[in-house]
Amino acid sequence: MIVASMLVAAALVVSTMPAPEHDDCEVVTNCVFDASRQDGRMFSISMELDASPSNGVEVVFGCDADGDGILSRTEEALAVGYDCGEWKMVECATGAETTCAGTPGRVTLDWKLRLDSDRIPRSLAATANGQAIFSQLCQSPPAFLFNPAWNAAKIVRRGQINPNPNVVCLVNNDPIVINIR
Repeated sequence: MIVASMLVAAALVVSTMPAPEHDDCEVVTNCVFDASRQDGRMFSISMELDASPSNGVEVVFGCDADGDGILSRTEEALAVGYDCGEWKMVECATGAETTCAGTPGRVTLDWKLRLDSDRIPRSLAATANGQAIFSQLCQSPPAFLFNPAWNAAKIVRRGQINPNPNVVCLVNNDPIVINIR
């Protein structure tokens, strides 16, 4: 299950992700959301998956500048997820990557970014199964971890044959929720 939260003013329900088309079982879906809300002071991601050295799940945020509903490579800004045995955060514009060792089996990422009144990252708390990760970014979160211009998220799953997908976004001063089970 993936949950991405943000205080926003929109709602979206995506009932299923497409079926895998290739042997690597990659499945991709795009969701629209609005990160521009001025009273949104918390941005959080919760990701739960059966991790292995050969699978991955990531959520990628950015701005769908051309309005086609698809977050293309050139529109991606931040990727957070699990890939082939490690947790990763990638600043997509530069390719700068921060990684932490992952553990095989059922794992849960809890990632909470607090924003100050100017919508700049103030603090980051990140854990995997309750253990602190990304400590180098938690001490002083960089600006690339949030942008109020983001209006799209792309969820990518690789190497999972039966992802049993479900995506739901709920908003109105409650967090937007993107669930993938």
